[in-house]
Amino acid sequence: MLHSHFLRVSLWLVSLVSVLANMVVIISRVKSTVPALRGMFSAEVSTNQNAFLLSLAIADFLMGVYLLSIGVADVIFGDSYFLSANSWRNGVGCKIIGFVAFISNIASVLSLTFLSIERFFSIVFPYSRLRFESNVTTGICILIWIVSGAMALMPIILSTFVQGVFGYSDVCLGLPFVTVPEINGNAVTLGYTDFGLLGSIVQSDSINLQWLYSQIVYIYFSSLCVLVITLCYVTMFISVIANKMRSGRHGNNKEEVKMAMKMAIIVGTDMICWLPVIVIGILCKAGIQININMYAWLAVFVMPINSAFNPFIYTFSTIKKKKKNEPSLITT
Repeated sequence: MLHSHFLRVSLWLVSLVSVLANMVVIISRVKSTVPALRGMFSAEVSTNQNAFLLSLAIADFLMGVYLLSIGVADVIFGDSYFLSANSWRNGVGCKIIGFVAFISNIASVLSLTFLSIERFFSIVFPYSRLRFESNVTTGICILIWIVSGAMALMPIILSTFVQGVFGYSDVCLGLPFVTVPEINGNAVTLGYTDFGLLGSIVQSDSINLQWLYSQIVYIYFSSLCVLVITLCYVTMFISVIANKMRSGRHGNNKEEVKMAMKMAIIVGTDMICWLPVIVIGILCKAGIQININMYAWLAVFVMPINSAFNPFIYTFSTIKKKKKNEPSLITT
């Protein structure tokens, strides 16, 4: 299933960090919402941010669960995976963990997007009525998971009508990367294992559905979210610098340097996670053949990397800053 020892090690490392780190974040965020327990956490943030960070941690925790499931499946099948490849790809187990991965990806990027928007209004328009109310934030978080669940269910629903939808990914994630030849009007899907090349024939309609839905989610939707996140943080940084210049505070620029580095880390990790998927998806859309091994690398190493980084970027570093009473682009 996984064709590289490095990939296997990376999968287990990223999955364990994602599960354990986000579990700590979830516990801390849940406890911070209970008034009797708030005193235990010096890094308490606003109710709005707490809700978005809790949503983000749950999504990233689910990504860790997905990776652990792929790791366990890889251990179970071992070198005999080629014998069970077709049944695995079309089986209930693959659909379930594919659903978990899909809902995790969508909920995570949406939580980050709305967290960025909330920070944008708080920093750029601190005295405006545009700031989120607690009930609005709660409604947005609920909507995030409803939308993510609906989008994650779509491939499963489509698979009941057209055979082969998202059925040619060993890691159970329908990424828009496969350009395939045709035999008698049907698409031939190819996959590599340690024992060579495997092929299967599926209805060409399933390819069209896979391409359409994958493009919408992984190219257009994700591009829009990454663009919003980037614009929010760039605007926040410009606003902070402009406010300092207007107030006449000059001299030591250590605070601006730290803020710029923080912004670069936030935007950079999002780019690392989504940009390769977007670029490769566009290349495939242009008809350029991509090695199918990219499925495994992007699904279990590149895309989930944010799930391991986010707890340290958005929570653990915030705790340290709060103890030092330092300002942050994440919490104030």
